[in-house]
Amino acid sequence: MVPGRLVFAVFLVLQAADGLITYGAVSIYGSMAEGNPLLQTWIELADAGPALLGAKLLASGCGGILYFAGFTRVLAALTVFYFFGALVPWLTVLWS
Repeated sequence: MVPGRLVFAVFLVLQAADGLITYGAVSIYGSMAEGNPLLQTWIELADAGPALLGAKLLASGCGGILYFAGFTRVLAALTVFYFFGALVPWLTVLWS
């Protein structure tokens, strides 16, 4: 697999994982489980499923634009940042 495709695939998997974990946390703890105030507002207005699906589709689309425009390094940096900034905190909370 070409490295750019792998980076894009990992980015998409992380988006899906974050969406599913966030959905579970919001289902248990309410909208306060979401740290992003904009997304939290959308969760309160439209419910968790549609709000998170829209957010993840938007993020995935933006990642697709970066991939197809050839900004693989930027996408790779965002993927690493996203892993440590979004998924690691959720995994830490769920692990404890």
